[in-house]
Amino acid sequence: MILYRYIIKELIFPFLASLSIIVFYFIMQQAIMLLNKIVSKGLDPRVVLEIFLIQLGWIIALAIPMAILTAVLWAFGRMSGDNEITSIKASGQSLFPLLLPVFAVAAVFTVFMIFFNDLILPDANHRTSNLLSDISRKRPAAFIEPKVLISDFTGYNIYTEEVNARTGDLKGIRIFCDLPGQDPSTTVASRGVIKMTADQQYLELTLYNGETHSLSRQNGRDYFLGRFNKQVVFIKNIDTKLERTNSSYRSDREMSSKAMLDEVGRLKSDNAASLADYRRRIDSLMAQIQRLESYEAASADTAEAEKHAAPKNFSQWAIGLSAATPAALAQIRETQEIADRASRHIHSNSLSISQYMVEVHKKYSIPVACLIFVLIGAPLGIMARRGGLTVGASYSIFFFIAYWAFLIGGEAMGDKMIISPAAAMWSGNVVIGLCGVLLMILMLRETTIRFDALKTLWRKFGGGNSPWLRRIAASPFGRLPALLFKGPKWLLKRSIGTLPMYLISMFTGYVVGLFCALIAIFVVIDYVSNLRQFEQAMAVEITLYYLYYLPWIIQVTFPLVLLIASMFAIGKLAKHSELIAMKSAGISIRQLTVPLLALGILLSIGTFYAGEELIPVGNLLRKELVDSFKEPPGSPLRLHGAAKSKAGLREFRRNFFYFGNRNTMYVFQEFGTHPQMARGIWRESLDTSSITERIQAESMVHDSTGWRFIRGMIRNFGAEGAVTVPFDTLRDTILKAEPIDMVARIKGIEEMSYWELQGYIDAAKRRGEDVRKYLGELEFKIALPFMNFIVILLGVAITARAGRKGSAVFFGIGLGLAFTFWLVSRFAIVFAQNGHLPTIVGAWIGNAIFLVLGLFLYRKASR
Repeated sequence: MILYRYIIKELIFPFLASLSIIVFYFIMQQAIMLLNKIVSKGLDPRVVLEIFLIQLGWIIALAIPMAILTAVLWAFGRMSGDNEITSIKASGQSLFPLLLPVFAVAAVFTVFMIFFNDLILPDANHRTSNLLSDISRKRPAAFIEPKVLISDFTGYNIYTEEVNARTGDLKGIRIFCDLPGQDPSTTVASRGVIKMTADQQYLELTLYNGETHSLSRQNGRDYFLGRFNKQVVFIKNIDTKLERTNSSYRSDREMSSKAMLDEVGRLKSDNAASLADYRRRIDSLMAQIQRLESYEAASADTAEAEKHAAPKNFSQWAIGLSAATPAALAQIRETQEIADRASRHIHSNSLSISQYMVEVHKKYSIPVACLIFVLIGAPLGIMARRGGLTVGASYSIFFFIAYWAFLIGGEAMGDKMIISPAAAMWSGNVVIGLCGVLLMILMLRETTIRFDALKTLWRKFGGGNSPWLRRIAASPFGRLPALLFKGPKWLLKRSIGTLPMYLISMFTGYVVGLFCALIAIFVVIDYVSNLRQFEQAMAVEITLYYLYYLPWIIQVTFPLVLLIASMFAIGKLAKHSELIAMKSAGISIRQLTVPLLALGILLSIGTFYAGEELIPVGNLLRKELVDSFKEPPGSPLRLHGAAKSKAGLREFRRNFFYFGNRNTMYVFQEFGTHPQMARGIWRESLDTSSITERIQAESMVHDSTGWRFIRGMIRNFGAEGAVTVPFDTLRDTILKAEPIDMVARIKGIEEMSYWELQGYIDAAKRRGEDVRKYLGELEFKIALPFMNFIVILLGVAITARAGRKGSAVFFGIGLGLAFTFWLVSRFAIVFAQNGHLPTIVGAWIGNAIFLVLGLFLYRKASR
């Protein structure tokens, strides 16, 4: 029992550390996705906190199996590396009983997770869905961004100069409507109010002091102009899912297994009734066909008899034919349509049954993975004879990715009825479990896993003894790699000392291992979240997507990785009494860690450079690649980036809107760049509440002299009425842009470097726009890299005081501080963008607070 308690105790810290890191990582990812969308709506901070607390449900459901795998590898790897496993075997103890307490703990977690996934998680998901939809319904103006043409509403394009997301008040409104069966129209109003209707089906726009212009689709000459003091416009809600987030509706992920099985039973009963009806319809159809055939035979006999009878005229023949045959055919067609509808209904129900059953099996297969991962982690850790977070995470990545690949692929195929739901959700457990059984057998045979197969293979084939390889290695060219790596390392060791270099090497190893683990976890979870986005994507395109995504992932995870790496590097020195030996030799904490802090400054500079050169380009290419997924496979429009530019593909738009200046809007029914083409154009010159001039033209051409309208009509609107002037050709004095520049996609903030964003802000200031949002991001582009130095300072300062026994406590404190640091920084920048704080304060307040705290703790640790 003492040994069992010791093993369980050894698992506690690795499990909590792994769970904390994974949960922190997921929350950080969710905060990036949700904070700007939620906090910017002016919500109470308590509501924002509630959203993140509810999100913990699905995060914990995913994190616990991952944490168990990493913890078991970590604990047993450490015990094997410290020869504790060897001592246990030397005392005559078998290895298999060592796994009993671990399996017992995993079984407890399995039962807990089955209960959690079946009863708690569905309610958490349902509450999250209701809360987010309530936020959207209460603040529909959040859909509308100022000075941005919103095209998300079917048949409507909406532009506003000012938006108050809290009250729903709008100013400078322009609505371009093009609904099927109606004449296209433009409505202009000085102000308005937006809210959701009581049934949540429509957005209600109440407009004041404006006018509506429309042109007939039929002849292009009839023109309508109506002025109003008040007008109400109803627009179909863009998010139909919001209608389904009330308390009476639950999706499959918001239902318990019992509720889903009840729904499956109802669908099966419905299918049985539909199938019975379908069979009756088929029998009726066959009977009608047989009657039609008998009628045809009778008609043939009658025709034969009529050959010998007196001749009939056409009227007599038509009356004789009667309506029997058409009526019979109509009945057959009606029966066939009903049968087809029944068949489609049965297929739809069967898809729903398969999806429900996939979700039911998932509620049990993921918890059972806790036991499967113990079966993998324990023997792998013992045979590898190495422990620690980096090693545990590295070994677990392969099995974690393999398991989730089975789970993701199985879910996709199970939902489409390609394979059974049970096979879809349990195949990963079976395959990984068989690997675990194989590892258990190898462990009981006392096999040691050594990952040097490539080296052995190289030596087996005489690679190292090849004469030509020896000659290359002896040449200046062959010595170049050694000089490139060993030379700087030798110089650095000479300049900073052996011990600081030893710390930096250890720190670098942890950084590499943690990056590999966190990036793999991020990619797997992101792929799960965006599975539908990749339905038509090829493997090469998905690889490119995450390659473009990689710089951004590294930037986001860098502070967390640096904090954990610095804490584990210093903690390892403290654990093995190396810090005490160094202090006894007269080397202070400050002498040991100053080079590491200097490295933190260099990493901050490098992160800023990546944010300028790599991340904007990667984000831009990733956005283009996602847009190309909408095109069918094999289409030349699937090209993106340099390939698209090299191919010289033309850009083509339908119903293309373009601002010539702040008060001039161009609308092109068709617009192309190569060859240049613009058809069905109108240009509207607007003021606050009216259209002052409208030019309608059949086409526009662009040459070296600029743009010209071809065959159209000018309408000038004044207080006394409209003045109409036709023309054959008319030079446009407003539109100056080249065709290719007009369709160039405007970069988002995340796709701009510091200097590009600064130029964009200057231009926005000249246009009189509110630039607080952009100023906050501009300041944060500098503040974020500096965060990397601060977290290293915090990690060193906290862990240097931990000693041999306090590492777990100080690790928890450090992780809590890092989490607080990150949330304070993100919340502050969002509140600054909303005008609650000065932008420079919002961007730097987190850094300032935790830099002072880090310096204080570092000073105490250095004494």
